Amino acid sequence: MLKNIAVFGASSTFGLPVTKALVAAGFSVSVLSVDTDAEKELLPEGVELVEGNWMYHHDLKGFLKGKDAVYCCLNVDLKEKPEDFHAESDGLREIINASLEVGIRRLAYMSSILQYSQVENENLWWVFRVKSDAVNFVRDSGIPYTIFYPSTFMENFNHTYRKGKTITVFGESEFPVYFVSVEDYAKMVIKSLQTIGTKDREYFIQGLNCYKINEAAKLYIKHHQSEKLKYRMMPLWQVKLYAWFNPAYKFIYDLSDALNQNNETFMADETWGELGKPEITFTEFARKS
Repeated sequence: MLKNIAVFGASSTFGLPVTKALVAAGFSVSVLSVDTDAEKELLPEGVELVEGNWMYHHDLKGFLKGKDAVYCCLNVDLKEKPEDFHAESDGLREIINASLEVGIRRLAYMSSILQYSQVENENLWWVFRVKSDAVNFVRDSGIPYTIFYPSTFMENFNHTYRKGKTITVFGESEFPVYFVSVEDYAKMVIKSLQTIGTKDREYFIQGLNCYKINEAAKLYIKHHQSEKLKYRMMPLWQVKLYAWFNPAYKFIYDLSDALNQNNETFMADETWGELGKPEITFTEFARKS
């Protein structure tokens, strides 16, 4: 049975709910941090904070000793450039190397369903290449692994798409996506760690409801109850123009362009059968946000 879990990306937007769920489920959760005081303010009570730098192999190996499994929620930051060190691929490779040395029994990694659908794209955006490298590192590690490919998280409407009282989406999406709550995703991660055994598994994480992003934004505003919000659609040509002055907008443009053109099909039957069906609808999420 897996009991002691090392989490990387524990306090990130989509890592924190999983960290909280692991603690609530009775797992012993450990986090390596160069600033334990700052992490302590964010993480739930019960998480073991270990001071150290995971960029140093000695710190990383010492931290992983005695752990049963590793869960990684590492992403490319919008400030990163292609030639930079990427935590999601380069950092993950270092985690895998140290995990092999200390005998980690399970490696769990959160990728994305959007990345999965882009692998055969000849004009693959460099960020998707980073994510593709990460998937291949996990598959080739020799450690029993679980890879999760979540669809768009509902929680993006609480932060990514929201600034003040305005929900801003970028361009017009051509196809609907199966929005899923990170809360439901966290439950699936827990279920996988409790039941998976030694098999290698890859799961598509999709929710109950399927909407185009623009439709979902308007639906979120309609059902959001705590305050009145406004809808804004920024055309992609405008995003591209802003990219001349702010490199972050180049990242937003490339991501939005790929997301808007992604024809996501439903692939979560097996996931629902093994890890349980999501419970949170999009309108329910909007009402409680």
